[in-house]
Amino acid sequence: MAGNLIYITDAGRAALVAPGNTGTTARQVTQIGLATAAFVFKPDMTALPSELKRITTFGGDTVAKDTIHIVIQDDSADQYKLYGFGLYLDNGVLFGVYVQNDPILEKAATSMLLLAADTVFASIDVTKLVFGPTSFLNPPATTERKGVVELATQAEVDDGADDTRAVTPKTAAARYAPLVRPQLTGPVSVTSTATDQDAQLAVAATSGALNRAAKIRFHGTFAAGTADTNARLIASIRAGYDGGTWGREYLDFWINRAPNDSNSDANQVRAMRITYGGRLLVGNRDDDGTNVFQVAGNGTFSGGITSSGLDAGGANIRLRNGRDVLLRNDGSNFYLLLTNNSDPGASWNGLRPLTVNVVTGAVMLDDTGAGTYVGGQLAVKGMLNVSNGPNEARMLLGPSGGYFFGTANAAGFYLPSTGAMFAFDFAKKNLLVVGNEVWNAGNLPKPAQTTGFTMSGQILAAEGSVEKPGISFVNDGAPDTGFFHIADGVFAVTNNGRETMRFLAGDTNRVLIGPPADDGSMLQVSGNAVTRGLHRFGNGKTTAWANSGGEWGYFRSNGNVSVGSEGSTGMLQLVAGNAQAALLVPGGRMTIGRTDDDGVNAAQVGGSVRALNYFINGQGVGDSGLIGIYNGANGPNIGFYGSATVGAGAVTFSTGGTERARISAAGNLLIGTTADDGANKLQIAGAAKLAGALYSAAAVIDSGAGWSTIYLKNGGKNRWTIGKSDTDDFALSAFDDDGVTQRRVLDIPRASQVASFVKRPTWAGAIPWDSMNVTPLDKNAGGQVNANVTLYGAGDYGSQLVFNSNGYTPRIQVQASAAKWMVTNGANTVANLTVTEAGTVIAHGELQAADGAVRVTTDGNLYGSLWGGWLSNHLPSNYVSRAGSTMWGRLTLARDGWDADLGLRAADGAQTYLRARRAGGIELINNAYNAVTWSVDDWGTMYMRGQQILNTDGNLFCSYRGAWMNAILDDLYNRDNTKANAGARVQWDSGVNNFGTIDRLNGALPAPWVVCGLSGPGNGTANAITVYGVVLRNQ
Repeated sequence: MAGNLIYITDAGRAALVAPGNTGTTARQVTQIGLATAAFVFKPDMTALPSELKRITTFGGDTVAKDTIHIVIQDDSADQYKLYGFGLYLDNGVLFGVYVQNDPILEKAATSMLLLAADTVFASIDVTKLVFGPTSFLNPPATTERKGVVELATQAEVDDGADDTRAVTPKTAAARYAPLVRPQLTGPVSVTSTATDQDAQLAVAATSGALNRAAKIRFHGTFAAGTADTNARLIASIRAGYDGGTWGREYLDFWINRAPNDSNSDANQVRAMRITYGGRLLVGNRDDDGTNVFQVAGNGTFSGGITSSGLDAGGANIRLRNGRDVLLRNDGSNFYLLLTNNSDPGASWNGLRPLTVNVVTGAVMLDDTGAGTYVGGQLAVKGMLNVSNGPNEARMLLGPSGGYFFGTANAAGFYLPSTGAMFAFDFAKKNLLVVGNEVWNAGNLPKPAQTTGFTMSGQILAAEGSVEKPGISFVNDGAPDTGFFHIADGVFAVTNNGRETMRFLAGDTNRVLIGPPADDGSMLQVSGNAVTRGLHRFGNGKTTAWANSGGEWGYFRSNGNVSVGSEGSTGMLQLVAGNAQAALLVPGGRMTIGRTDDDGVNAAQVGGSVRALNYFINGQGVGDSGLIGIYNGANGPNIGFYGSATVGAGAVTFSTGGTERARISAAGNLLIGTTADDGANKLQIAGAAKLAGALYSAAAVIDSGAGWSTIYLKNGGKNRWTIGKSDTDDFALSAFDDDGVTQRRVLDIPRASQVASFVKRPTWAGAIPWDSMNVTPLDKNAGGQVNANVTLYGAGDYGSQLVFNSNGYTPRIQVQASAAKWMVTNGANTVANLTVTEAGTVIAHGELQAADGAVRVTTDGNLYGSLWGGWLSNHLPSNYVSRAGSTMWGRLTLARDGWDADLGLRAADGAQTYLRARRAGGIELINNAYNAVTWSVDDWGTMYMRGQQILNTDGNLFCSYRGAWMNAILDDLYNRDNTKANAGARVQWDSGVNNFGTIDRLNGALPAPWVVCGLSGPGNGTANAITVYGVVLRNQ
């Protein structure tokens, strides 16, 4: 047993305290008690629970500051299972116990118990414990003690954390690389502090021959396009001497230039070299021995290029090709310069194409006057100064040959070929065109823009457009309201950029409002038109026409409309098809069709009348009255007949040109027949279908010796039949969904009167039992029920299921009031297992699973292999209590993407957080968790509120001074160095100056003068004393 944690009792811990609490005292373990059952450790226990006996045949010794090695021996004839043991001190105090849930071992009566255990004490120094004889100890081996050692597995060797097990050559070979050609399969990290004589990694050529270089190779696998995953040589780094000794050192970077399955350096090309002196060669080129940066090919930079020095010819950047172009910054000006030849040291010639003053930003182009040409647009932000000294300055634009000019008197444009010129005369403050002044508000007698004007000729305006009319208004905003010209003889009005009216000249001068599509009419309106006056059409007094381009003409009003004649005998005629269709005559009468006014009836129709698809047929002397829906050969109608035709008062109903029903003079209703039997009030020739109830005192269906059947339908499809068979039996049948397939449901023979169901019925939703669906259960033989069984009983504990096995009668029962079911003991006094309606399971005793390997006791303790036994023993050994506890291992807070922190709460509720700092270190976060108030980086540099305050060399930043302490001290040292040393004498730094008598000084000499002497006439008057002064220096 290795590394088992022992629990120290309160009495055992107190026994190690020296009298007066002055330290610890040594104690001897004199007895060991043996426990034969598992128990829960309690710190206040004074005796070992389930203790079988105490033995003195044991040995022990400390093998580490927190570990003792114990060997327990019992050669008695006792038989027992050992679950734990306790250590008793020489004063009889139970010092500590070890216990586990499974037996440590089991001793037989004929065997000897010999138990060796390494026991770990978490919180005391076990060197204070002394054991008895150690003659039979077999302690574990340590670096200081010989003993038993366990061989480490390969996994334990690979883990590298075990310091008690021994490593074999085989496991070491699988873990550690050899010195000669090692094959490392994982990441390699070398950590050390390098000096000026070594490094973390050194790659060296073997001594013994010239021209040997150091080399590192890099291999990788293909990225895509192949299934080959073997590593190939990609690149190498080499260092050596290039054809010499000191001063010829180089560091080369080589990469494949061709497929290199042979892993050969011959397939690689040098990509970069760093030479002695710090010169960098990019690409495979020769060193020119001068330039620090040399590139064999083109170069692209994603950042800036900085040149802070000049080459031998005075250039910061030199562009060479026959004649060099130089870029030079001498601190005062930036130059673009040219040379007369190409050479690394060639200097510039006398041309000055471009000069920029780096202080003022002024740009000088073509400072030597060779000429400047701009091939594209030239944008000038600010003033463009074209100067020719005191002479006229000119600027040519375009191919006209003319030029803009400026003199001391005027500025303008002049075209020599025609003499055309305009100029602004500075003295006249006006524009002159060919020598004549231009009219303006200052020289026009009546300005048109203020008082209007009258023109005796035409005013010609621009064509304009719908968005920008040729004639608009000053306060229109855009302006986009006015008149614009469209074509010859066509102009339009626009309002806010939309055409509202158009005027056209032609054979028919036209006005379009809207405008609509032009159809040639003189006035066309695209939309509704509202007028407030009378409209007359035509030349006659009463002639009027309304016309429309569609199929219909409309004459409408949104109010009342009066149409007619104002004459006392005037009539209103309605014409259709160029013939009179109706006539309204004085007196309120109306004739329709071809009939004359009878002077009496208000409505007179010459023909049949149809109202809402009904018509009334005409009548003759020999006709009966007829009302029809449609006047045709097959039109439906209702006929009324007299005695000379069908009979007095008979009514017939016809459809499709055929009589379908009639009501006879006797009041009998005949449907589908015209033959009245004179007896029945309802006579139907054919089937009858009723949508509602049929009420009758009696109904007789007699089909003779055949079937008599009543059909019940739905939507025209047969659903049920009730009938009498041809053998006088009663039958009930049902139809499938197709309304055709018929299936028998019930038969009742008239003779036996026994009902026969084709399928088993249900009673009140329940299926009755019969010999076809139930096998009776024999209470002595038992049986099988293949469906649900419901037990019902009245009362709160009704419907109990009681088991009786040789008098033992446990039961399963339900308590209705509590909505739970229970498994009750044989005496029916305790529910050993209860399940509530909400799913809560309650056990009266201990719960066990996995054949007792998992247990839940009534006090809440858990037992299982997950905890290594009882949970009450596992928790104190593995978890920290929120109320306070001691941890003897490292606490690590880690989660990907999270800067781990600890929150510290003060008594007033304020929080302070201690958080891991990125790149190493710690930091303090304020209560609002929005600022880092203090931090230390991974090297010990301290920051406060983000400001670097204290460096690892002790330097302190004084934020109130805005300077580091070393700078402040240096400043103080410098100041101190300018002061006189202790004991230095002052000296005169000027000659003696006479400041006159005291009464002229007003009490003091001006600084920095001091008094060096006094003189007086000797007459005893103080105001007559003369004062002399000098300026002093310290050394």
